[in-house]
Amino acid sequence: MERTLLKELNKKNLEAYINKKREALLRTLYWQLFFGLKYTTQLTWESLSGSGGAPVMADVVEYNASAPLKTRRSVTKISGDIPKITLKRQMDEEDLNDYNTMKAMAGGGSKADLLKLVFDDVDFCYTGVMARTEHLCMQALSYGSLALTAANNNGIVTETTVDFGIPSANKTAVDTIWSTAASATPIADIKEKVEDARENGHVITKIIMDLATFNYLAATDEAKETFAGWRGVTSKTKQYLDLASVNMLLEGHLLPPIQIVNSAVRFESLAHAMTSVAPWKTGYVTFVTDQRVGQVKHGPIAEENLAAAKKIAVMNKRDHVLISKWSSLDPVAEFTKGQANAFPTFNDVDSIYILKTNATSWS
Repeated sequence: MERTLLKELNKKNLEAYINKKREALLRTLYWQLFFGLKYTTQLTWESLSGSGGAPVMADVVEYNASAPLKTRRSVTKISGDIPKITLKRQMDEEDLNDYNTMKAMAGGGSKADLLKLVFDDVDFCYTGVMARTEHLCMQALSYGSLALTAANNNGIVTETTVDFGIPSANKTAVDTIWSTAASATPIADIKEKVEDARENGHVITKIIMDLATFNYLAATDEAKETFAGWRGVTSKTKQYLDLASVNMLLEGHLLPPIQIVNSAVRFESLAHAMTSVAPWKTGYVTFVTDQRVGQVKHGPIAEENLAAAKKIAVMNKRDHVLISKWSSLDPVAEFTKGQANAFPTFNDVDSIYILKTNATSWS
């Protein structure tokens, strides 16, 4: 057994490739906009409630008077076990024959094809772990809970549904769904939600939604008429509302701007059928007080610290993702695996508000 049968791949260029791929993924995945990474030695996660809110004022007192004693706000925690995220790919004898053929012909333009083949499984596995991270984070942020089912996960898990504890009062639905362009009132709905948060001591700084929901907002008569009136014109039919226009409108009404999440991932079933899965739950709009809502807690991976594993595999870890490559000789095969022990957590679920816009009751 060798660490890898692909002679163009070693620890140094594996690291370089993963670093380059990471930079590319940051332009298409959104989870790192809202979640930082935090290492923990314990394979458990926890989300906090009651750790934020508007500041409590000091009191004005007479000189020589004792400072008034304030209550210490209780902080509650919702916790669970950090799960393992992983996937693997194999190059079989036919794939390795293709590799050897390309290697023999690796002059001129075929060299690029050879390198693509060498790093294709690394790309697949690293992207796969990052895509699952995106799915977990965006489901949590858009809905306040997440579910792992046969429709989006092909593994055995101990916790299939996780509720992060966002207060039920913070999760509401609109009176008129936003796709009803003639009568929906998204601007009024946003204003009401922001005011509700402020009454609870939370100042909303960002509104997050998917592209489909934004398009419904921009197509409503209320949004067009409000924008037309704000610009001092009378015709709503000629108003085309893009993101910049809507955010200018919101800013003009002292409301926070919109951030659109527009990522896409695919799920491969046990039968290897591919299905597109939207990480952000369609129709849900999340209101937050801070761009950074939490962390992806990630813990140690047993394989990365095993001397025996390092002898038979080329490894590289970037952030929370460990990539390993190794081979077998009977049958001849080259394996690539991506893995992480990671799960999203929130800094203060009390300060997160969610509005359902594609139905008139929460579900």
